[in-house]
Amino acid sequence: MVIWQWIVIALVALASLGRMAAAVVGLFSRRAEATAVVREATAAESALVGSIFAEGARAFDAWSYRVGARFAGRVRVVVYEETIAVAGPRVPRGLYRVWIWIQAIVLSSVPPVLAAAVVYLDWRWLATAVGLLFRNWLISAGGAGLWPGLGELPAVEDGHFTALEFPARFVRDVTIGKGWSNGGLAVVLLPYKPMVDKMADGRAVSFFAPDETKHEVRYALHMTSEVDAQELAGLLRTASETRAGA
Repeated sequence: MVIWQWIVIALVALASLGRMAAAVVGLFSRRAEATAVVREATAAESALVGSIFAEGARAFDAWSYRVGARFAGRVRVVVYEETIAVAGPRVPRGLYRVWIWIQAIVLSSVPPVLAAAVVYLDWRWLATAVGLLFRNWLISAGGAGLWPGLGELPAVEDGHFTALEFPARFVRDVTIGKGWSNGGLAVVLLPYKPMVDKMADGRAVSFFAPDETKHEVRYALHMTSEVDAQELAGLLRTASETRAGA
């Protein structure tokens, strides 16, 4: 191996890892102005038979993407007069972060391996890159499939899901569709983003809001219909505009 080959591969590796690390750090370090409350979901928020909501509340059923809010699987989002509550299976904070970092590290190793394939003109490096992409997919898909079942275990024991409740006025950047990956995930999930974007079109309502650690995280909820998506997004935008005008 000559020196220029080392330099090319090293530069690509540094750029790839640096870009990925910046995205993940940004994903986990955004501070919020408020703190969400973790509490036991009510019977209605947990979708239990025979339960009713308080007057004036508007409830929506949705499926949560595996974004920073860490909900997984089917959730229920309830818009109250001054707060928003999201209830459903949720991934532990440490486990979610490890999962994201592993995906990021594996994916960031692909560009330097591809660079090695080019400078060496060796197909074995290309095969290695394909293998890394497949490993990244297994990690991503495995975690995404595991989280809902893992998060539902407490509900089986307690009869209620966990709910995360935060002031409606601190919701911002409400989008429908491609916005689900805003905040860093667009880089971490780059190989799968086009596929998820297509699924999210017209149905996925996403926004930034506080979590229980006073961080601002992304919530992304795939609604049961485009009508529900428009209605929920409208309610959330109204809350954001109310705050901006206060």
